[in-house]
Amino acid sequence: MTQRSILALAVAGALVMGGCNNQGSGGAGQATAPASPAAKPAAPAAPAVKPEDVAATVNGKAIAKSALDMQRRGPHDAGSEEKILDELISRELLRQEAEKQNLTADPAVAEKLDSMLRIAYSQIAAEHFMKGVNVSDEELKKEYDQRTAGMKNAEYKARHILVDKEAAAKDIIAKLQKGAKFEDLAKKLSNDPGSKTKGGDLGWFGAQQMVPPFSAAVAALKNGETTQPPVQTQFGWHVIQREDSREQQPPPFDGVKDQIKMMLQSQKLQQHIADLKAAAKIDKPEKPVPPTAAPTVPGAAAGDGAPVGEAPAAAPAPQEKQDQSKEAGKPVEAPAKPAAPAKK
Repeated sequence: MTQRSILALAVAGALVMGGCNNQGSGGAGQATAPASPAAKPAAPAAPAVKPEDVAATVNGKAIAKSALDMQRRGPHDAGSEEKILDELISRELLRQEAEKQNLTADPAVAEKLDSMLRIAYSQIAAEHFMKGVNVSDEELKKEYDQRTAGMKNAEYKARHILVDKEAAAKDIIAKLQKGAKFEDLAKKLSNDPGSKTKGGDLGWFGAQQMVPPFSAAVAALKNGETTQPPVQTQFGWHVIQREDSREQQPPPFDGVKDQIKMMLQSQKLQQHIADLKAAAKIDKPEKPVPPTAAPTVPGAAAGDGAPVGEAPAAAPAPQEKQDQSKEAGKPVEAPAKPAAPAKK
């Protein structure tokens, strides 16, 4: 990623966090009625282009070579110079068509252009601010040390043999104790297709890459040791041999120095935006309060929870009383009356 790309991403992130891209015609955060298109400030006129700096002319309108450079240095490479120029020519033709049809007379179009102009101005102002922000090497190193302090995690190099039953795993451990080679037993007996052909070798891995019982067993071993009781996971029974261990090292300072600088500059931009907001007069209309539900009468014996002013629902007839232990809404049938005793 180029320096310009990193800068663009940092500016975009700061604008989102700081709320620089507020849209509307009353200023940042103001809630005022949109102004008429005629009252909006016009976009600045394009600067005159010297003949030697012209890349192409479209109906008398010059496209500067600097426009090609701006496209080529963007986050996404637009391709060859000829392709970039062809795209700029197409854009200019469409711009001229919009002018010819007087599309900006439409208030909706004028409002959209105004919104786009605000976004462009905010990005330009943010980039200008960030270019003037100086971040010392001491600040960079301090931030680097803080962020990498907790990145040193242990990594392990180990082998394992996976079998279906505990008895088979214990038998493998017994064979190892008698001098059998771990690699040979893994190739012959392991059920793990990923490591079997490599003698059970799992390479280097972090604890978070393995299931917890496996990781805990490896961490408990010393280099060169093999698990004495086999380890059970959801995959089966493992015999594990830890070969080596090391600390996972954070990326070198020089490799991430530019990213840290952009991050700190972005943080300063966010603070700058917060300061601008604090000094600005920002008016927001109060949001209408949604209507609340009708109040209820607590503690009523019948119709409890019914809205005020409504009669409580009539109590159900005895034969329709519901058994509260059943599902709500399903009445329980009344029990049948016992038969009268037979007359002697």
